This record gives sequence, structure tokens and C-alpha cells, in this order.
Amino acid sequence: MTWPYDLYICDCGYEQPEDHDGSCGAWRHGGTWHDYGYRLAFQAAAREGHAYVESTSPHNGVKSVVFQHIEGGGLCEVCGPATGRRGPYTRSPSNRQFLCDPCVRSFQGALDDLHKSIGAYRSRELWPVLEDSDR
Repeated sequence: MTWPYDLYICDCGYEQPEDHDGSCGAWRHGGTWHDYGYRLAFQAAAREGHAYVESTSPHNGVKSVVFQHIEGGGLCEVCGPATGRRGPYTRSPSNRQFLCDPCVRSFQGALDDLHKSIGAYRSRELWPVLEDSDR
């Protein structure tokens, strides 16, 4: 069984990154990659102004968004509505979301404190889903 990764590119015609606020409604299919080609799908999305990659489980057909990209970063899903800060699509222990640098530092600091309190080894828990992309 193979896992398909479908790229969808925003076709709304917005000029500025901040206009891409989640209300984009026009998408065009930009290609499909399979299995370990997911990184190539992520890189293809990162070359676009606004795009996302959706994966479909070959077991039950459930679809999920596994990567999103907005040029200049998406509005931080924690503090962005109040501060206007933007950041990359970021992986954390609980989910993936757009996070700005101050929120990443704050969350990582809290996780570091938790690890220290229980005597666990510190590890980097939050990082951009597509770090070091070959744009």
C-alpha cells in the first residue's frame, strides 16, 4: 500500500501573504507524490506563495493536511490574532500549526522545564515541519 501526498496550490489571486488567512477558497491540484516522496511534495509546496499537502490513508481513506506553507509564514495560531506575528508551519509534540519564534521559544522553554523536573533528557521538541528546504 502506498501513501499519496497531494499538493494543492492557492488560486485565489491574493497578492500579499497576509491576505492568505485561511479563507482561500480556490485551489488547484499541483501533483501527487507517493510514500517517501512526501519531502518532495513539501518542498514543492514551499516554492509556492500559498499551498498545502494532503495525505490519504491507504487503509481507511481518511485525508489529513500534513504540511502547509504561506510565503512569509502563516499567522501564529497562538498569539497571531492579537500580535500579527507570523511563522512557519511547526511540528510540536501535540500537533502541527503555524507558530512565531517567541511562541516556539516559550513552548520549548516550558517543555525544557518539564523535562528537567522529571529528570528526562532535554530534546528539541518544536521545529519547522520543513526545515532546510531546497527551495
